[in-house]
Amino acid sequence: MAEKQILAALQIESNEVRLLVGEVLNTRLNILMQEVVPCKGLDGIRIVDQKAVAQAVKSAVNNVTSHLGTPITGVLLSIPAYRFKRETRSFSKVIDAGDRKITYGDIQDIYRKALSVNVGGDVEVINITSNKYKTNGIVYRKMPVGEQCDILEADVDLLCCDKMVTYDYAAVVEQAGLSIIEVCMDNYAVAKEAALFEQTMRNYVLSIQLEKQHTMFSLIYDGKIISSENDTIGYASLATPITEKYGLPEKNALKLLMKYARLDQKDFNRRPLYSWTINGITNTINDYELYEVVKEPADFLARDYRGLCEQILEQENVTVIISGEGTEIQGIDKVLADKFNKPVKCYYPETLGARAGKWTVCLGMFYAYVDQNGVRPKDESSVDLNAYEAHLNTVVEEQVHEEGFTARLKNILFNNQKNG
Repeated sequence: MAEKQILAALQIESNEVRLLVGEVLNTRLNILMQEVVPCKGLDGIRIVDQKAVAQAVKSAVNNVTSHLGTPITGVLLSIPAYRFKRETRSFSKVIDAGDRKITYGDIQDIYRKALSVNVGGDVEVINITSNKYKTNGIVYRKMPVGEQCDILEADVDLLCCDKMVTYDYAAVVEQAGLSIIEVCMDNYAVAKEAALFEQTMRNYVLSIQLEKQHTMFSLIYDGKIISSENDTIGYASLATPITEKYGLPEKNALKLLMKYARLDQKDFNRRPLYSWTINGITNTINDYELYEVVKEPADFLARDYRGLCEQILEQENVTVIISGEGTEIQGIDKVLADKFNKPVKCYYPETLGARAGKWTVCLGMFYAYVDQNGVRPKDESSVDLNAYEAHLNTVVEEQVHEEGFTARLKNILFNNQKNG
C-alpha cells in the first residue's frame, strides 16, 4: 500500500453533488476539504440531464482544486443501490508457495474467479467482498494473509445494482473530465462508515438513507447486506406542505424544516421563527404553526416506511439506523421509533471535517477503498502527490516569509514605542 494517498470521494445525490477530499496516511484518515454544489439534473436517483450533472461535478472539483492548489484527476464514485442484487459463490485456491503462506495475490486470484460469475445482463458488479475465509478448519472474518495452509476457501459476495444507472453515473464523471479510481455502492459505504457489519452478528440492522427525493432501505445481517430497496419519497415531502400553505420558495421551506422544525416537540413558545414580506404585507410562522404543518406529512412518511419494512420489523432483534441529510431533521428518529416500535438512531460520523449525516457515504468510500489495499493491482491517488507536496512546500515557505516580516514589523513598532 502507498504510505500516503489523497483521495476524493464523490456522491451524486438527488439535489446536489457532494465531494469530500481526504488524506489517507498509514490507514489514518484526515479530511482536507468538503464541497457541495446544487444540482437539478436528477429525478430521485435517476440522471435525467447528464450535461447539468457533469457541470455540477466539474464545478465541485474546480472549487476544491482552487483551494488544494493541485488538480483532482480521479474520484471514488458512489453508485446508488438501485435494483440491488447479491450473488454468493464459494471458491478455493491451492497455496503453492514454498512457505505455504497466504498472500494478497491468492486473494486476488479468488476475486478474479468471482468476477467470472454471470450475474445477469441487466446488473453490474460494484463491490466484491468476503467475510468468511476457511483454512485448516478455522473460519476467518478477514483476509488470513500470512497464515500457512494448503488450501484457502472463501465465500465471496458480489454486490450488484442496475447496469444503466451505473453507466449513467460513470458517464457524467467522465464528461466532467475525471477518471474513476473505484466505484462503491452507497449502502455498502454506509455500512463501512457506521460499522454496521460488526453490529449484525445474530442481529438485524435496518439502514435507512434518507435524502431529499428518495430513501434507500438496506437490511444487514451476519456481516452481509441481505437486501436493499429504494422508495421514491424523501424528506422533501415534509417541506412541500410548508411551500403550499405559506407560498414560500422550496429552499426557504427546506431551511425551516431542517433548522427549526422539531417533530417531537411538545411545548411551544409561539414566538416567530421566520418572517417575510409579500406585497408589503409581513407574514410570520412560529414553532407551533411549523409543527402543525409538518406533523401530518411526517406521520405519513413514517407509516409509508413502516409498510415497506413490516416483515423485518416483526423480528425482535432489529436496530434501525438513519443516515443521509435527513438526519438533520430534529425528532425524525423519535417519529420513526414510535411507528416502528423499535429503537431508531440517527447516525452522525465522528470524523473531524465531516461530522454530518450527509457525509456518511463519502466517508464510507474511503474505508471501503482502504480495505482492499493489497488486493488491487495498484493504489492510486486523486491528485499528483509530487505536485501536491510541492504546493504544500511553497505555502509553508510563504508562511515562514510572512512570519519573518511580521516579526520585523513588530520589532520596528516596539522600538518606536520605546524611543517615543
